Amino acid sequence: MRYVSCCALLIGLLFSAVSWAQTPIAVEDTLSEVTLPDAHGNAYQVPYPGLRHLLFSDDMDGNELMERAFGDLDKGEFTAAGLAYAADISGMPSLIARFFAIPSLRDYPFRVLLARDESTLAHIPREAGSVTVLTLSSHGTVTQTRFVTRIDELTALLPSR
Repeated sequence: MRYVSCCALLIGLLFSAVSWAQTPIAVEDTLSEVTLPDAHGNAYQVPYPGLRHLLFSDDMDGNELMERAFGDLDKGEFTAAGLAYAADISGMPSLIARFFAIPSLRDYPFRVLLARDESTLAHIPREAGSVTVLTLSSHGTVTQTRFVTRIDELTALLPSR
């Protein structure tokens, strides 16, 4: 009986640890610092001073939305507007990522930060087919979370638009 109780306790602790580790970040939470490589292999720490919106996607639909919204920007305009984009590519087969996806991301006029391990950005809320927009205070506190599915909602994040 004691053995069964210990096993039940261990299983309960395991499940609570797993659910705690994947609790999505919410409004008024501070975005924890994480270092991510971009498509060129350069490492960047997020959040960083001046970052107003962290954009995130974990599927092709979200990435295509980003490309359609910001693909015609001048180099540097995206970052100057206080925007950063992170893509979770952990579910992508490594050969496809290495030979097709990442080389195409290098051609974007904005930096694409890559999460190759699913746990790295597991705390960012997500909805299929959308881009998650985390609006941040100057101290890295989340002030708003949105799931965007339209190009005009994304381009509205640019101050000049």
